[in-house]
Amino acid sequence: MSPERCIDSKRPSGGARPMSLASSTIDTSHRIRDSASHSAHRIRRPAFYLVTAAFLAFLVFALRESMTMAVNGWFAGYAFPDHRVHHVMIGGTLTVFAATIAVQLYRPTRRVGALQAAITFSFTAFVLTIIASGAAAAGELLVFVVPVLLIALLHPARDQLVPRLEHMDTRLFALAAVGAFGFAVGAVREYVNHTTLTDGHVALGHYEFMLFTLASISAFALLAAFRPVGWRALVYGAAALAALFATVSLAFAGLEQGSSLGTVASLAVLLWAVGFVALAEYTRGTASKPPRSEVRETR
Repeated sequence: MSPERCIDSKRPSGGARPMSLASSTIDTSHRIRDSASHSAHRIRRPAFYLVTAAFLAFLVFALRESMTMAVNGWFAGYAFPDHRVHHVMIGGTLTVFAATIAVQLYRPTRRVGALQAAITFSFTAFVLTIIASGAAAAGELLVFVVPVLLIALLHPARDQLVPRLEHMDTRLFALAAVGAFGFAVGAVREYVNHTTLTDGHVALGHYEFMLFTLASISAFALLAAFRPVGWRALVYGAAALAALFATVSLAFAGLEQGSSLGTVASLAVLLWAVGFVALAEYTRGTASKPPRSEVRETR
């Protein structure tokens, strides 16, 4: 028998080659990585629900009195008649914020838009508070910012939180941009009032709150045009807050209210809010939908 045949006879049948130390190490590392990834995924979901539920409970406990101002501010005999516009907007905005967290407890992969709204509001408030009042004042908002960030990191559809151009509707974006420009002008006015006036609204931080509320409405509208999964939450969040601002301004138009819009501006904002919802519903049929894997996951 030739040396070549002797060597061939010692090779494994079927053409398979013996596993080297390097390939064995790589295979083992892949198995460990896959196992760790699977374990992290299994832990992440219950952690997400736990953190979300805990944060929602905190919001209800800490903000319940502020949220009731969205209703109480309309009635005669309200204890703070010169602050109706601000109090109604504070209550309404905080209620919308709490709602964007609450809906994450049911089929969160379908509620990406709502979480985008929560992230936008909390980070807008944090950044604009730094600009308007300094880092010390903004530090008080970390109790809201940090949990929202943690919820985003644990979210089952966290990879969809970044807006994607392929789903954007140009018609909706154009109308959102019109509204965003108007609200940006209003936000600048609130910033000027906060930094130059010395009335009671400044002392209570009302102009500052209106600053990041109006900025958030603009951001909600623009994000809605990118139509992420659950994008209608952004549409209705922006429209609801815009309509609330317009109606409370019409109801309480005195200069003592601080941020009350004039009649023409209020009607324009109200018209925009209605038109934005109408256009969103008209274009709804071409909006993005969650991938099939996510639909199966939420059943």
